[in-house]
Amino acid sequence: MDRPRARHALTAAAVAVATWALTSCSTATPASTQAQAEEPPACRMLRPVSAEMGLGEPSVSGLSTHGCSSYKYRFGTLTLTLDERPLAEAATGDGTRTDLAFHGKPAVMLMGALNGVCKVYLDSGEHSSIELRLGRTTAMTPQVCSDVKTAAEKVAARLPATPPQAGT
Repeated sequence: MDRPRARHALTAAAVAVATWALTSCSTATPASTQAQAEEPPACRMLRPVSAEMGLGEPSVSGLSTHGCSSYKYRFGTLTLTLDERPLAEAATGDGTRTDLAFHGKPAVMLMGALNGVCKVYLDSGEHSSIELRLGRTTAMTPQVCSDVKTAAEKVAARLPATPPQAGT
């Protein structure tokens, strides 16, 4: 087979494979639905945020087995970790501490422990919290913190409403 025909055949095969891949990804099969149901809770929580922010496909974090990370070049690595400690216990570490709130949920931001890294701890219930960590080498820490606050806002919007405390 001469080169132009071989190139044409290879291009046709690539188009056919791409079409099959797009078609198979667009329809949820019982197997893909089951795989999503079996995915770690942190990844289920990070998946829609990752999609909204244009980040990569979430995967189990190398930092914690209770975490999930998404990556995008020039954005960095966003990691969401579920913590079984209340916010006051979880939000510790070095850096400038700022108290915040997202959708009525108390939160704490730690900025500046490492250049290019920012963390937001978000209250997710009576005895639990969520840590969002963004690490990036291509931006200064204030920009990184701005981006992780955007992610925290999106996560908080998906959390159930906090019931009012007795006596308030």
